[in-house]
Amino acid sequence: LLLMESDEIQFVSTQRNQQKIVYRGRCYTLKRTNRNDKCWICASGSRGCSGKLYTNLDATEFIRTGEHAEGCRVDAHAFYHQQQLNELKRLAAGDPRPVLEIYDELASNASTSLETAAYFPTWEQARNTMYYSRSKRYPRLPARRQDLRLTTEQTTTKSSAQFFMYHSPTNDILIFATEDGVKLLAQSNCWCRDWTFKIVPSWYQQLFTLYVFLR
Repeated sequence: LLLMESDEIQFVSTQRNQQKIVYRGRCYTLKRTNRNDKCWICASGSRGCSGKLYTNLDATEFIRTGEHAEGCRVDAHAFYHQQQLNELKRLAAGDPRPVLEIYDELASNASTSLETAAYFPTWEQARNTMYYSRSKRYPRLPARRQDLRLTTEQTTTKSSAQFFMYHSPTNDILIFATEDGVKLLAQSNCWCRDWTFKIVPSWYQQLFTLYVFLR
């Protein structure tokens, strides 16, 4: 791991293939490509910072830099910080576990080394970008509930069994169950129920669940 301010231009990969570099403890994103150079803008997050960096077209050589805002501090560990932040975003998009669980695991791994523990992104720094990355996994809902169209991935299990059993004409009621699950309900003389109001789309009041205990 490179944990120091460096005169070398270091590239940081991103999920959306954006061009991002780190130079002398500051992170920059590509603003525009000119005929003879590239212009990069400061991505430190400091309010009002319009600092710019100019490189050759290959972004391998530094040409000049502009003034940064007074509050835009140099971070000697910016490259490591950006690497870890991008890894958290990548995992949030592809790993189905809760976002906080993913963060805690990587933070715990980083804490095993004194060289990395202090420079790992804090939960406050990572939270919004991780949740935004997670939201991209799911398609945007249509404007009206009546226009909802579920995909095959949303209506079948991982073993390709049918999971979507019923929907009302206006989609105000959706029922998900497997054939085996319905058989278990039919065979049981005691049903348990659960419901939650927090994780359903705004169109719906609640997620109502029926289940049985197997002995």
